[in-house]
This record gives sequence, C-alpha cells and structure tokens, in this order.
Amino acid sequence: MSRQPDDDQLARLLRALPALEPSAQFRAAARRRYLEAIEARDRRAVFTGLMATLVGLAAIATLLGAASEPVALVTWLAGAVADLARWTTGIGVVLALVPLTIWTSAVLSSAVAVLSLLLVARAQSPTLSK
Repeated sequence: MSRQPDDDQLARLLRALPALEPSAQFRAAARRRYLEAIEARDRRAVFTGLMATLVGLAAIATLLGAASEPVALVTWLAGAVADLARWTTGIGVVLALVPLTIWTSAVLSSAVAVLSLLLVARAQSPTLSK
C-alpha cells in the first residue's frame, strides 16, 4: 500500500485543471505586499535588537555603578527589603483584622463579577464577528 501512485495521480489531475494566469496587476500588488511584510519583519527585528541592546547597556551601567559604589547597592537593597517587610506586615495586619466571612464574600463576589463579565463578552462575540 504505497502512497506514491496516489500522489502521482493527484499531481496529474491538478496539472489537468485549467487555471488562468494571474494578472500583472495582481502579481504586482502581491509582490508589493510581500516586500512590505518583509520590511515590517525587518523593522521588528531591528527594534527588538535595539531594545535588547538598550537593556544590556542599562544592566552594564547598573553593574558598573554598583561596582564603583557597593555601599549604594547595599543601601538600596536594604531599603527594598525594609519596604517589602512593611508591606508584608501591613497585609498581615489587614488579613488578621478582617473576619473570614467578609473575605469569603469579597472573593465570591469578585469571582461572580468576573464570570458574569466573561459570559457577557462571550455572548457578544458572535454578533461582532458577523
């Protein structure tokens, strides 16, 4: 059961179909769109490379600044850790003070609101596609 004869027969049948040659205007427009797509892809590649270069330069500048001034880096890290500790303590206090029933009702009402928005969006999507 070889697939080769079927492929040959299909190729013969496809060659036997009459096909009109595309017009010069269609070919020119297709070539123009193709060249525009290639240019857009190249622009995206250049933009991505530029952004990667800028991020790399920023990282190098940060590391050089930290290497020349390690005390500033340690100070910044200590400040960030202190801010994180304050936020964690604040969230712990709020969680401890608010009763569980209120948290449960807030979570359930948020879930119902999100689900209703999803159902509305899903119900409207077929009408938008027509």
